[in-house]
Amino acid sequence: MNLSLRNRIAFFYIVVTGILTGLIFLTIYGVVSETAFNHLNGDLDAEASEVMKGVVVLNNEFVFANPYEWDEKEHGQIEVNPVFIQIADSTGKIIKKTGNLLNDKLKFVEAKPSNYYFNTYLSGSPTRQLQLPIKNPVGRILGYVIIAMPLEESALVLANLSYVLMIAYPIVLIALFFSSRLIAGSSISPIDKVIKTAAKITKENLDERIELPPHKDEIFLLTSTINELLNRLEDAVLREKQFTADASHELRTPLSVIKGTLEVLIRKPRDVEHYENKIKYCVGEVDRMSNLIEQLLLLARYENGKNNARIGKVKLNGVLQTVVARMNNFFEEKNIALKYNLNDEHFVNADVSMLEIIFENIISNAIKYTPAGKEISVEAYQKNGSTFCVIKDEGLGMTGEQSTKIFDRFYRVDESRNSQIGGNGLGLAIVSKLAGLQDISLEVSSKLSEGTTVSVIFPHS
Repeated sequence: MNLSLRNRIAFFYIVVTGILTGLIFLTIYGVVSETAFNHLNGDLDAEASEVMKGVVVLNNEFVFANPYEWDEKEHGQIEVNPVFIQIADSTGKIIKKTGNLLNDKLKFVEAKPSNYYFNTYLSGSPTRQLQLPIKNPVGRILGYVIIAMPLEESALVLANLSYVLMIAYPIVLIALFFSSRLIAGSSISPIDKVIKTAAKITKENLDERIELPPHKDEIFLLTSTINELLNRLEDAVLREKQFTADASHELRTPLSVIKGTLEVLIRKPRDVEHYENKIKYCVGEVDRMSNLIEQLLLLARYENGKNNARIGKVKLNGVLQTVVARMNNFFEEKNIALKYNLNDEHFVNADVSMLEIIFENIISNAIKYTPAGKEISVEAYQKNGSTFCVIKDEGLGMTGEQSTKIFDRFYRVDESRNSQIGGNGLGLAIVSKLAGLQDISLEVSSKLSEGTTVSVIFPHS
């Protein structure tokens, strides 16, 4: 059923309300009907009691002790409040009846051992009838007293009530439908505002937000959730724009350098040594650009979930020793001392290849920003059920604001693209992504001119 939310609410409301209203109307009709019949039954019982006082059973014969009872006015008239009485034997044969019955007779129902009330017709008019047995002293049924009273007044009341209820029912339902539709429209009007505002938001105005409703209800929660979603989308779009701009800059710079160098070389002939130096320089720029592209592709694969972590038991000391041995030449080139504190064996849950990339990037970063003659320490220990691997350098250090940004893509502490310190600002972004895939926490503390400490924290294994 293709209905608007407002109409659906009104429709379901009217269906439920219609059922409940119908039950209430049926209950009213039933109560009034039962009351009317009970009142008639009481009158029939009273009349039957009077009749039974005048009927005596002697030797299984009926003797009417009060014959004047049959000549009372109400038993002789037909037009106003008549009472019809009939005495029948056990087979239904009429023994005596009141004069107002004339040539008619009351309906007889066989085999009714106790008082029996029912509705029937007499000369085409509705009546309420009572049939009660007449028994001898031993309980044998000898005959029946049958009494009837007209039902016109009660039938008229019930007919009028039925007519009123049938007319009122659709009117009530229609009134309820429009009132519920109005209430539903008023209730969901904040949703209309949310829809209209959300429809206006595009990538050009992602900073706009939907106004929160005054009442903290489900619509307030919906609006807050949408605003939070817009915040995340805006952050993602801004990061994507920044990423595209930074990547373009990082790739454009070496290309411009290579192009300028080659243009200079072709202007006039030069000696072989000059050509070799410039070609080596261009090769270095190509290597730098190739490394940047590899890191971009690696980061994209991990962010798209194409490389899933293969978690298993890993010997932390062995991974650290492998990474340090691989980078030993860099320590020697910059004359930086390495201090180990890996006396105890530590096992962690991690992906070996991802863990090597994490430590390699952190240690490489420490080497870049540590002056010659300084020291880098690597330590592992247990604390509160978790395994800590702490890499501390004596490098340039950072401010508190800088330390919160070092895991952002293309962020460089020196803020200079032409810095003498190599790198492209992607290494620690990759570290952050790989750590997140393995539930590894990262903590950074740093002070200017004193150095930086990076703690890699593994959860309890």
